[in-house]
Amino acid sequence: MSGADLLARAQEELDAANLLATGSFGAQAISRAYFAAFYAAEAALLSVGETRSKHAGVIAAFGQRVVRQTPFSADDARLLRSLFERRNEADYAHAPVPAEEVTHAIEDSARFVAAVRAWLADR
Repeated sequence: MSGADLLARAQEELDAANLLATGSFGAQAISRAYFAAFYAAEAALLSVGETRSKHAGVIAAFGQRVVRQTPFSADDARLLRSLFERRNEADYAHAPVPAEEVTHAIEDSARFVAAVRAWLADR
């Protein structure tokens, strides 16, 4: 996949997260919100010549290759790890997810995707 394809996929995942949230599928919405950020992170890594096959590898490489070596915001970068943790909790806790948590996850994901998109545009 190209960087543009990955960003398009990120947007699709955000759209899916919003639809799932509207349908009261909170855990699934959080999962899709995370995947939106994940695909955006992969697009950023691709732009610096990196690829990883595992989620933890993408998160670690994003911190090392994008955040530490470029002017990407560390605050925005923390959203990726946070979304990963929230996705794991939503997927495996088997407990209802409060609507406000779903909203925050989608907002954080949208912020991260927008930050990556802006960062890539400035490169």
